[in-house]
This record gives sequence, C-alpha cells and structure tokens, in this order.
Amino acid sequence: MAEKQPLVDKLLEKGKVFTFSNFLSFIRLPVAFLVYYLILDRMVVPALAAIIIAIISDFADGYFARKWNQVSELGKVLDPLGDKVIIALGCIALYQSFGMPLWVVLVIIGRDILILLGSILLVTKLPYVTPSNLAGKTAVTLISALALSYLLTLTFLQLPLQILTIIAIVVSGSLYAFNFFRKYLGKKESADTKK
Repeated sequence: MAEKQPLVDKLLEKGKVFTFSNFLSFIRLPVAFLVYYLILDRMVVPALAAIIIAIISDFADGYFARKWNQVSELGKVLDPLGDKVIIALGCIALYQSFGMPLWVVLVIIGRDILILLGSILLVTKLPYVTPSNLAGKTAVTLISALALSYLLTLTFLQLPLQILTIIAIVVSGSLYAFNFFRKYLGKKESADTKK
C-alpha cells in the first residue's frame, strides 16, 4: 500500500509554490494591514481602493489557478487566510472608527477562529486541505456588505445586513461543524479499524 504524502509536502508541492495565483493570494495579507490603517484613519476612498484591489486579487487567483493549472494545497490555505485577515482587521478598524458594534465584530472573528481551529485539526487527520463551501462564501459576502455599510455610513442597511449576516454565520457555522465532525470522526474510526 502506497504511503500517503505528508501535508507539508503537499503544501510545498514542487512547481506549485511560487506561482502567480499564490502570489495574488499572498498579497492580500499586507493589503489587509493597509485596509486596517486606512479605515482607522477614516480615509474612505483609499480604503475602498485597497478593498477593490483585494477583491480583484481574490477572483483573479482562482481564475489563474484554474486557467494555468496552478491549483495547489498551499493556494487553498493562502486564499481563505487572506480573506479572513482582511475581514478581521477591517471589522476591528470599523469598530474603532465607524461604530460597528463590538458584539458583531466578535461574532465575525469568532467564526473565523473556530473555522481555523477546525481546519488545523482536520489537517492532522486528512492528507489535503478542505476548501470552503458555498454557505461560507455567502457568509463572507454578507460580512463584506455589512462592513461596507459601516464604511460608507449607509445606516439604513446596517440592521438588515446585521440580521442577514448572523443568519448566514449560524447556517455556515452549522454546516462547517457538521462537515468537521463527519470528516474528523470518520477518519478517526477508519484509523481505529486499521489498528
């Protein structure tokens, strides 16, 4: 029976580390800190420009990864990590400078921390990185819309978007939890039967 390739080796797969699509994913990390400082200083137009750059890079990395056959396990880590860092820092800055409620910020960041912890646990059991699902992407879209409603001071949208965002977080969180336990416990049972 062939030995499974360790996850670190898969993440650093030859020819799929220094790719254009991974570079586009990686640049969202420094852009996240730029977004934080621009929002904190209430520089709305430059902050929007930086956010648009991040959104374009988010779509472009997936497009080029598929087009140029650069889909990699590392890209599957960098892509959502960049999104989570931008959202977390952006929401913290919105709380500090634009009045986004602290409880909303904590729910959003708490969701991402739980997903990150679950992913770390799965990484120890699965030989691949689990990609995000449609419910998770919907939640991220609504979180982004909520953040923009505060950045642009569209107060009439803030409460409806808060409600929709919380519903999306609960639904996506439940699906993530279900998938986590199914994969984690399933892999554990499989390992136990081999003993």
